[in-house]
Amino acid sequence: MIEKTALSRANGHSQQHIPPTSIAMHAAGTTNGVVQGAELPADHQLLAIIPGLIFTCHPNGTWNYVNPAFCTYTGTPAEALTDLGWVELVHPDERPITLQQWQTAIRHSASFQIEYRLCGADDIYHWFRTQCTPQLDATGTLIGWTGIAVSVDSEHQLENEQMLRQKAEQAAAERDCMLAFIAHELRSPLTVLLGQSTLLQRRLNNHEGIEPNTHRMAEILVAQTIHLKDLMSTLLDATQLDYGELQLCKTTLDLGALVERVAQSFAPTLSAHTLRLDPDPSPLWIKGDALRLEQVLLNLIENAVKYSPGGSEIVIRTMLHDGQVQIDVCDSGIGIPAQVQPYLFQRFFRAKAEDRRVAAGLGLGLYLCKAIMDLHEGSIRVQSVEGEGCTVTLLLSRIPVQHAWQD
Repeated sequence: MIEKTALSRANGHSQQHIPPTSIAMHAAGTTNGVVQGAELPADHQLLAIIPGLIFTCHPNGTWNYVNPAFCTYTGTPAEALTDLGWVELVHPDERPITLQQWQTAIRHSASFQIEYRLCGADDIYHWFRTQCTPQLDATGTLIGWTGIAVSVDSEHQLENEQMLRQKAEQAAAERDCMLAFIAHELRSPLTVLLGQSTLLQRRLNNHEGIEPNTHRMAEILVAQTIHLKDLMSTLLDATQLDYGELQLCKTTLDLGALVERVAQSFAPTLSAHTLRLDPDPSPLWIKGDALRLEQVLLNLIENAVKYSPGGSEIVIRTMLHDGQVQIDVCDSGIGIPAQVQPYLFQRFFRAKAEDRRVAAGLGLGLYLCKAIMDLHEGSIRVQSVEGEGCTVTLLLSRIPVQHAWQD
């Protein structure tokens, strides 16, 4: 049993203590990676020109040769790497298991393979896979070892990236599960709160002598409860969509009539904008889910209002286009920068804006709109120039009139 103390390295590696091992060591000088005074195989000349990190050992496991590539990578002279000098460059986390497996291989004269981080001349550790094979003579007697260390840094980087991706996906799934749970649990209390606040507002409206501020507070209470309930519904829809549980209830319907109904119900809620409907006079029959399509239209109209200056006009057009029903929702607002348009339908995406009011929201509205249109086998696209407004176009397959009456 011989105890070896770490060599001091010129490039700043600190001295470390290597525990006693059963590997005997022989002091010897080296030149150009070859131990002086040792009986070296003739093929070391060939090993010297191989770009990989090559080493050879005595039968007892002490290294007696490292090729120039090994010295170049580590920035260490060969004499500092022979015997057990190479162990100093193995990362401390992998050093004990590396020595243990090496000693086991020596006792059994068996090949072994191990991966560890090896310090380079730049003082940065890189992953290597080392394979070492015993060399036997014609009688089967062990005469030495030959090994090679191959860089596997890219493999470990890929593994780390995959691990990080898995952790991110798991975190996203846990977040979605929590959001769905919160949205589901809040839905019932919010329904009760909305009912009670609406009832309170009606009672206040039926009594004379109530201060205007009290009426205003009741109005705010109802409006914010509705807003919170809508947010919870949006979160639930997004979660159902992610898990493939968002279902449609399709019927034959006149999309033009649906658009007109939505516009008529929305227009009275606008105080600073006007809503103009430019309809196609013919029936626009489709197969669709009326509630989900109404959800899409309301979202697009709300966005148009949100991103347009007060006093401007929102225009909704319906028409036939190449056998399809087309709906355009147009505004003359701030528009959408070209560089962000490809991301508009991504989950939780929100365009940046100086006006904080404009950037408000979960970033799920357009994501759900596209998903609903996809479920209808339709499409949604955006045309916009920054500062010149925006037009969002919906396209759905039209059903011939005779088929609509048959349904």
